[in-house]
Amino acid sequence: MTTIPSDGAIDLDLPLSFQIAQLHSALNAQAKAIISRHGDLNLAQWRIIRLVAWGIADTTTSVRKAAGIDKSQFSKTLSVLVEQGYARSLPYENDKRQHRIELTEKGRLAHDRLGPELDARQKHLLAALSPEAQSVLHDAIKALAKAAEKTDFGIAAEPSEKA
Repeated sequence: MTTIPSDGAIDLDLPLSFQIAQLHSALNAQAKAIISRHGDLNLAQWRIIRLVAWGIADTTTSVRKAAGIDKSQFSKTLSVLVEQGYARSLPYENDKRQHRIELTEKGRLAHDRLGPELDARQKHLLAALSPEAQSVLHDAIKALAKAAEKTDFGIAAEPSEKA
């Protein structure tokens, strides 16, 4: 029987998806601890600010997908950012179903204040891996993302019983 390590380490005896979930939780906890020292933003809000500040994405759909936030949480999170004065949501001329996100001065200042510490965190995380391991990890993430698209494994599901 697999036991959860008491030292916080990831249990490598668990299935891969569980290991990734444990790593995701640990990385999120680390990021939340850093972000909480710099004001009132939460992790999802920070991710939106970061993506827009970097110029990686600026429409609601592209930011949501890049940040990995589900639609309902994204809408609520963006609304709070707008209400608190970190961002503006503007009409997007190319697609009326979307909006363009723009940072306000407050949002840019938050990014400038918090960005350097999270850049240092990124360097710290990458320093834990050799250049070869970084390359392997990059290739593994790409391969797993492709493999995650498949949902049919040829095993027939049992019909659900109707009560």
